[in-house]
Amino acid sequence: MSIRSYLRLNSAEGLPAGRGIWFECECCGDSLPSQPEHAIACSCRNVVVDADAGRVAVKDHSKLRAYETS
Repeated sequence: MSIRSYLRLNSAEGLPAGRGIWFECECCGDSLPSQPEHAIACSCRNVVVDADAGRVAVKDHSKLRAYETS
């Protein structure tokens, strides 16, 4: 099992992305890769990662966490 290292998010800097970086929705508990092959969303659609456009849409930023796996 990989260890999660949570990242500090700063809205002025944008969201992190890269290999091993994941977004976690605290509304539904789903985790999404920051760089998926195709567009993906969490179960409650609070977090949507659009791979083609290279962007992340978040409805409630207070319910978003990001972490790295090791």
